[in-house]
Amino acid sequence: MKPIWIVDDDQSIRFVLEKALMREGLPTRSFTSPREVLQALEHPGDEPGPQVLVSDIRMPGGSGLELLGKVKERLPALPVIIMTAFSDLDSAVSAFQSGAFEYLPKPFDLPKAIELIRRAVEESQREEVSAVAQEETPEMLGQAPAMQDVFRAIGRLSQSHVTVMITGESGSGKELVARALHKHSPRASGPFVAINTAAIPKDLLESELFGHERGAFTGAQAMRRGRFEQAEGGTLFLDEIGDMPFDLQTRLLR
Repeated sequence: MKPIWIVDDDQSIRFVLEKALMREGLPTRSFTSPREVLQALEHPGDEPGPQVLVSDIRMPGGSGLELLGKVKERLPALPVIIMTAFSDLDSAVSAFQSGAFEYLPKPFDLPKAIELIRRAVEESQREEVSAVAQEETPEMLGQAPAMQDVFRAIGRLSQSHVTVMITGESGSGKELVARALHKHSPRASGPFVAINTAAIPKDLLESELFGHERGAFTGAQAMRRGRFEQAEGGTLFLDEIGDMPFDLQTRLLR
């Protein structure tokens, strides 16, 4: 896999994260300033790009938030974790508005920080698989009148911004229809986020969909963006929505 890029002017922070990630079998590459990161992106040479970027927010010669914005322009799907000792609401809000994956206040609990980075790696790998699948997914084919009706519906609905309910037996191609709607819509350049609601425990599903604030419940060490926010500007596909708890279904209808 590609390395975790660590950006911090504090050598001790870089050292601690490098050693901890190495023990987890995760490769790293460290930088002391945003300028070094941008140079590495401009002139990668034979070096692989980042799987995840972990950056301090305040450093000499550049801001982590400015770096976040520039990196997102180049690598919009890259998970970026912003960490800082200057933990305040304005910084957290700015980080998430700029597309940060998570906000990690210092001093942090190392095992929880590593767990967060692992989640970011998993998210990055899901995005890569999704991007490849989207490129390799063939166009839907079919000559039967029923399929022609489906094609016409996709063509009509893809240009709208309405919520679409797709019904059908398991394996009938509901996600293919959802991807076709996304691909032919004005949102095609945005993310396509799919989630199987039946595969997530009921007590975690609300947080998965809507995200949470730091300290919202036991174990919530950092703010987390929900799937709705991750799909901003794109399409959110909720699979097996019939198995979702009724109270959550009601919230979605609002």
